[in-house]
Amino acid sequence: MNFFLRRSPAPAAPPQQPDPWTPEGLLVRVRYANLVGAQVLLYTRALSDGQASSDHGVHCLGCTRTWTMTDNTYPRPLDFERGSERAAEHAGECRALPGPIPTRPDDETAVGMLTHRIARSQQADFEFSLHTTEFAADRVLLQRTDGWIYEQFPVIAEQRPDLLAVTTDTTSAGTTHVYHQVQRRANTRTQVAAS
Repeated sequence: MNFFLRRSPAPAAPPQQPDPWTPEGLLVRVRYANLVGAQVLLYTRALSDGQASSDHGVHCLGCTRTWTMTDNTYPRPLDFERGSERAAEHAGECRALPGPIPTRPDDETAVGMLTHRIARSQQADFEFSLHTTEFAADRVLLQRTDGWIYEQFPVIAEQRPDLLAVTTDTTSAGTTHVYHQVQRRANTRTQVAAS
């Protein structure tokens, strides 16, 4: 009988890695690493049913640049393929050091970000319906869901009727649709002439 049995030590458990950061309201489809390790996120909006939207964005957590539209004469939202190309291209060129995870803004600051984006998207000659895709470039920093953004539209419309109006339309079948219309920018020449 051998009283000196050698037992090998139990293998050490691998250290627990924190879950990769995902901004609220988004789904990160792919994470690329730039030349020095900063993450370049290929993201899409998380729809209310948990599925991914078809429009994508790219955001670098190093240099903080964001892309949400194609770079052609008639810009349109990035799809998965074009977003992947843009993210991989940027990751292969960017030398920005990894930065901190963006701090989630408080509600007042977030509403200010929405208001600023609506003001920037005002068109000179027509009104248009506002959708959450207008905020694609701000979503990593905004860190809010589509539902939260839609809830702020009536608040912004009440505070800034020069920017946004809420209109409703009821069909003959009794279905009511709510539209958030970005108002036409006031023509400053007309205002000056009227004074």
